[in-house]
Amino acid sequence: MGVTDEIYEDILYDGRRHLSLAARPGARERTITVSGFSKTFSITGWRIGFAAAPAPWARAIGVLNDLYYVCAPTPLQHAVAHALARVPESYYAGLARDYERKRDLLVGTCDRLGWRPRVPAGAYYLMAEPRGFDAPAARDKADRILREARVACIPGSAFYADGGGEHLVRFCFAKTDEDLGEACRRLESAFAGARARP
Repeated sequence: MGVTDEIYEDILYDGRRHLSLAARPGARERTITVSGFSKTFSITGWRIGFAAAPAPWARAIGVLNDLYYVCAPTPLQHAVAHALARVPESYYAGLARDYERKRDLLVGTCDRLGWRPRVPAGAYYLMAEPRGFDAPAARDKADRILREARVACIPGSAFYADGGGEHLVRFCFAKTDEDLGEACRRLESAFAGARARP
């Protein structure tokens, strides 16, 4: 039995299309698909989603959900049902296009700084490798970026086990154009001089 998290299925770039694992031949009977609406509709605080699974697993998930969570508040369920029924297909393409543009802005900034961005194919996070920093730990890099540029990022080590990710930081670009543009300007202003020291 496999479990997939498909929460970013509508936020893909460079012409990519989502293909659910459960849609592959022979996989439906062996897959639990977990997804939701918080990323697509920008309602992350609502925590409203779903799981799709073969009947025996769906029953077990239902029991567990009832014991630990019960359900999302009824008004939130109605709001999502309303959105699903009325949001046009063009919304989803526009969502991906807008995030792709934001991704490209942040990638360009990291490229100019020599920070080796890992260009994402989806979602709205970008890992980058800040260069020219004396501190070897990702936490120190993130702290320095916050202190000197006033731009928050997460140490890459938070996403790795056994000491990995110390060379990376993660930025979120799910921001307004104005805020993201300001963050990019601050990064370039603070770190343009630190660019090419290996």
